[in-house]
Formats: sequence, structure tokens, C-alpha cells
Amino acid sequence: MKKLFLAKIYHKRFLPRVNEFVNSGFYIRFDIAEMERMSSFIFGVNRVSLFSFYQKDHGYRDERSLQEWANEQLDKAGITGVTRIELQTFPRVLGYVFNPVSFWYCYSGDQLLAVINEVNNTFGQTHTYVVKNPKMNLPKEFHVSPFLDVKGNYEFDYTNKNSVHIDYFDEGNLILKTSISGKEIEWKTKSFLNLFFTMPFYTFFVVAHIHYQALKLFFKKTQFYKLPEKSIKDMTYEWRD
Repeated sequence: MKKLFLAKIYHKRFLPRVNEFVNSGFYIRFDIAEMERMSSFIFGVNRVSLFSFYQKDHGYRDERSLQEWANEQLDKAGITGVTRIELQTFPRVLGYVFNPVSFWYCYSGDQLLAVINEVNNTFGQTHTYVVKNPKMNLPKEFHVSPFLDVKGNYEFDYTNKNSVHIDYFDEGNLILKTSISGKEIEWKTKSFLNLFFTMPFYTFFVVAHIHYQALKLFFKKTQFYKLPEKSIKDMTYEWRD
């Protein structure tokens, strides 16, 4: 199973300064057990191509199995019975990618048992949030933006097909709404070439846009939070008082 999607990415900050944007993009989603089947002339798996996917961009960040890493996360969270895992992520374009978050959908048959949210920040750090229900709250325990403190909670919502909503609350106040929704298109050479010629530097744009939005918040005099010492916890899977 391999799928290609056009994406709509939405982001709105409400407090302490309003900041809103909508971007277009694209992403792939595939069964990690069938990763090699994505390989083609235009799409490389662990090799250079116009578009590509490298397993070292995820999981252990090396050559070890994605399945092994996912099983470890599920074991830590006490989740059993998973028979299939689909990974939703941005591919590399011209050899480059940055994924703010990738989603690992974990199924038993057709039943969604959990979603592993693999979150990355621009400081090279990674954290996973394991969501055990289609809609679930978890505490914020990872520094993503220098304009947001590491406190409060996220509300994860996967109840709509091909759509993810993640809202951030602090002391009961809605601070941030984010979502990514997709429209499936055919996985074929023509589709990838169309994406390349309409969005040739999309993966570079992701990082540039993050810094552009940060600059806007800086000029709006939004409170700045320094990068904290890295927590010894690399996973969040339950509510902690």
C-alpha cells in the first residue's frame, strides 16, 4: 500500500498574539512492511532520486528497522495486537526534507489502535506522542516553538478521514489550532513531476516558512522561551498530573 496526497496545512495561534496561515503541500502514506515497493525511477527508497524516502530520517535515525522502532514505542505504551503500520510523512525532494511531525497509524485489521506522532524541532531533537484513541489529550512535554512554553496539553483528533487536528491548550485556554488534511492523487510519475514543477522546493520551503513565522512572532513581541535542557523522557503516552 502506497498513497500520495495533496495537503492543506492550517495553523492559527490565538494567544498571546494572533497569527494564522494556510499552506498547500503534499505527503506520502505507506505500509512500512511494503516500503521497498515505493521504489521507482522517480522515487527512491534509501537512495538518491528526485523524490525519496530514507528510513534513517525516522525511528532510530539509522539503518535499523522502522518496524522494530515502532514495536518498541508500542510496547512502552502498553499497546498490543497491532498487525499493520502506515507511515504518513513528507518525502525528500532533491535529497532534502524536514518533517515537523510524522504520523504512524497502527492497525489491527481495519481498526485503528494507536497513532505514534513522531515530532521534530529545528534544534535536531525528537519526541513521540503515542495516542491510544481517535481523540485524546496528552501533556505537552517537548519544546517545539521558542514562542510556546513546555506546559499545557495537546488535543489530538483523528476522527476525520485523511485529516489530523492537533490543538494546544494552556490553563484551559485555546492557544493554537493546527491541522493537515489530504486529498489522494494517483501515485504515478506524472503526479510526482507535476508536484515537482509546481512546488519544486517544497521541503526547503517548510523550514524557511517556520523561520518566517517565527520572525513575525518576534516582531509582534511575543514572549520568547529559551531551549530547555533536553528531558530524559522521549515519549509521552499517558496523562501525568
